[in-house]
Amino acid sequence: MTARLVRGGIDQFDSASWVLLGGGKTPPRRIEVESASVYSDKVVLKFRGIDTADAAAELAGSDILLPCNGLVDLPEGSYYIFELVGMRVRTRDGRDLGTVREVLETGGTPLLTVRPAPDSAGGSVEILLPAARAICTEIDRAAGVITIDPPEGLLELYGL
Repeated sequence: MTARLVRGGIDQFDSASWVLLGGGKTPPRRIEVESASVYSDKVVLKFRGIDTADAAAELAGSDILLPCNGLVDLPEGSYYIFELVGMRVRTRDGRDLGTVREVLETGGTPLLTVRPAPDSAGGSVEILLPAARAICTEIDRAAGVITIDPPEGLLELYGL
């Protein structure tokens, strides 16, 4: 495994003529992509029918969902962030730690936010695990499991 996690980029939109847009209390709706470009490290999308700043402001903060067939195949050992969310996290000896709730980008190694398993000794405190190759030793997409080999003392910080 590598710590290379991918959110996506302009190439994700090359073949996407539409996306689902929504999030929060708004149900997703299908919207046509008119054009896509890159500004700095951001993807800028122009949606058909959204022609004013006010109309665009209403969409701010919405999730953009692509059909899976619109995603680019990643190199071996790289993962889309959405693939990791919901995966179970276990230690090499099979101890279930919980489920990945989100991935936090830190400017360095991303952190997996793990919601503890109901029967874990750590209670309800979320666990932060670096998504580093040395710690996340295996990611099994088919089984939905991330196997970790945490350094000494990491899990003890959370009472585990």
